[in-house]
Amino acid sequence: MVTINLTLNNFSELHALLDVFGCFGNDYEYTTRGIFRRKIPPVCSICNTPMVHNGYNPHTKDGLGEINIGRYKCSNCGSTHEEDYSFWEDMKTLLFDTFNDFFQLLRYHNVSYDGISDLMDFIYPRSRSTIFRAFYKEMEQETIPYSENIHMVHYDEQHPKEGRCQKYRLTLLDAKAQRTIADELFKDKSPETIKEFLKKNLDASEPVFIVTDFDKRYPDILKEIFRDKLVHQYCLMHLNKLIVNDFPKNTTIEQELLKYRLLSIFYNRENEIKFLQKLQSEELNVINNKEKHQEWICFVLK
Repeated sequence: MVTINLTLNNFSELHALLDVFGCFGNDYEYTTRGIFRRKIPPVCSICNTPMVHNGYNPHTKDGLGEINIGRYKCSNCGSTHEEDYSFWEDMKTLLFDTFNDFFQLLRYHNVSYDGISDLMDFIYPRSRSTIFRAFYKEMEQETIPYSENIHMVHYDEQHPKEGRCQKYRLTLLDAKAQRTIADELFKDKSPETIKEFLKKNLDASEPVFIVTDFDKRYPDILKEIFRDKLVHQYCLMHLNKLIVNDFPKNTTIEQELLKYRLLSIFYNRENEIKFLQKLQSEELNVINNKEKHQEWICFVLK
């Protein structure tokens, strides 16, 4: 086992040092100066002469730590060699891979990128954009099982009138084939009517992916019919409209920036956000003058 030379400063870190260097053999040491190297320097790869210890090279990762890797020098030809430090790179990779797993878990529970960044301030600071890139890279490498049996369907309702009578038009659209599955008029749109319409036109024994608007009745109705065969998704257009409608028609750049940060939850708006962040710094110079601010807003939003 590697020889670890302890001091009063690192005595309490023995278990951590063993975890780091425990895989190395008896010919390695961790000195009292914190240098990782071989006890007996290797021979020179150029002239085959035994080398001597020649200080160290520090390898640092901000906020994570530093390790000193021993150097060797040939007394014959003067060439130098640094001890292998791939284990340090492997440790960093392992740590950041663990962070990536953490990001995926939080995103699974609908935590925003900004929220994850705030949490990471307590562990190891990571910016929102860094987290997004790490998450996106991991998702690109994931192998997602594809099932041709899943039926992707859009369900919608319209409220036409027949004379003075209110009617309800229920529609099912096939997302892949882009064709109408069913389109019928009813006198009411009660839960029972919707259930009968769905049962009549969809096979409840097959997996189905259904997109709907925000009617509060849909989750219970769909779950009752399709049970564990169901994936229910709210329409992204309606999700985006909810956000947009929460902002005034004539917004400041600050409000527009907040709007796009919220819209970025459903679709990557990083480029728009960067652009608005630049405009926000310009807006600060004119925002106190109402007339100039209005002229400036009209100019930049043309």
